[in-house]
Amino acid sequence: MVPPFKNFHFAGFSPGSCRRGLVFPLIIAVTALFAAPALTQDVQRIAAIVNDEVISRYDVEQRIRLVIATSRLQDSTQTRRRLRQQVLRGLIDESLQLQAAKRHSIRVGKSDLAHAFRFIEKQNKVPVGGLDRYMQQSGIPKPALEVQLRAQISWSKLVRRRLGRNVQIGDEEVDEALARLQANAGRWEQRISEIFLPVDSPDQVEEVRHASIGLLRQLREGASFAAMARQFSRGATAAQGGAVGWVQPGQLATALDQAIGKLQLDDISDPIEAAGGYYLIQLHERRKIAAAAQSGLKLALKQIVLSVAEDAKEADYAARETLARTVAESSKGCGNVESAAKDLKLASAGDLGSVKLTDLPGNIAAAVKDLAVGRFSPPIRKKGSVMLLMVCKREKIKGQGPSRESITKNLTQQRLAMLAQRYLRDLRRSAVVELR
Repeated sequence: MVPPFKNFHFAGFSPGSCRRGLVFPLIIAVTALFAAPALTQDVQRIAAIVNDEVISRYDVEQRIRLVIATSRLQDSTQTRRRLRQQVLRGLIDESLQLQAAKRHSIRVGKSDLAHAFRFIEKQNKVPVGGLDRYMQQSGIPKPALEVQLRAQISWSKLVRRRLGRNVQIGDEEVDEALARLQANAGRWEQRISEIFLPVDSPDQVEEVRHASIGLLRQLREGASFAAMARQFSRGATAAQGGAVGWVQPGQLATALDQAIGKLQLDDISDPIEAAGGYYLIQLHERRKIAAAAQSGLKLALKQIVLSVAEDAKEADYAARETLARTVAESSKGCGNVESAAKDLKLASAGDLGSVKLTDLPGNIAAAVKDLAVGRFSPPIRKKGSVMLLMVCKREKIKGQGPSRESITKNLTQQRLAMLAQRYLRDLRRSAVVELR
């Protein structure tokens, strides 16, 4: 028995995504953007013509069946009627993506498809071949999935080829992100998912608003947010079931920030008009923001402590410091610390282990920060003692928050996703689409 796929969740895939750190949309769909055999009247009847390419009513009905099957929706005439417009809009976008990839000679080979299938199986923790068995049991034809994979992989390649060279993240942008992270440290951040429906022209505002209300109704009736996002969201996060991840105050549009702040865990917002369209937001989790990562040092330390009498005068401390300097100049290497201490009266040696530089008192941290390995520090005066420290090992450590590298990667992903969204919007605006 093949274990069920949770919500039929197939994570986003693009060839080379693991190498480059970018993942682009993959939406599981049963679609026939190329002509299917004329088995029924629906196969021949036209739902839309997109730049002279046909989307049949059969294509639309197949997609609706898939949405119902994977989104926990009740299969009824009313549900199908609610879904039809958004399904058709999604198929039109896919057609535009395929056409654009074809114009730029983007090809998807057998190895790309094989990699995609293996990636899907790995993400869903099933053995090799498990996806084929699941599709057979669920009545999902593999050729239809291959068509969708070709469309999404082609779009991924096209976006990377045409837009990737335009993404340059400067040091000042990273510095600004780090400064914002530091400023927000201790405040709350939220892990959210989104469904985004774009408004490409003013005359679409009411239509898109009604569409978002319809989706919200179905979500509150029990539809899976992740499945609906994969099918209907036109945002860059659609492939990941709308998963945005952690967002901080000031990172999103003000209207989104305010709406998220009012949500309880697992709540779904009303439609929010912002950033060129309508959003539905689901809140998953809240946590306090960690400070940005700062490179630090961990030092393995040994010490010699020379005791000084409680009623000692300044001259007594000065004498012990002079003696400590003599020892420091004549002894080198961590293996000689104990023997050096034995040559001194009222002195003891100790191993402090590995200590973070930031955990040391200020005067001690200053004494060992730039100290060469195997050399004693200058004498450090404390009440009742004079101390020598030796660094036996020095290693760099990373902080707990995001590093510059991870911030650069995230900014690159965001920038490329934004450019891809604009590119698709431009394709929509220049397309000749005839609805039947």
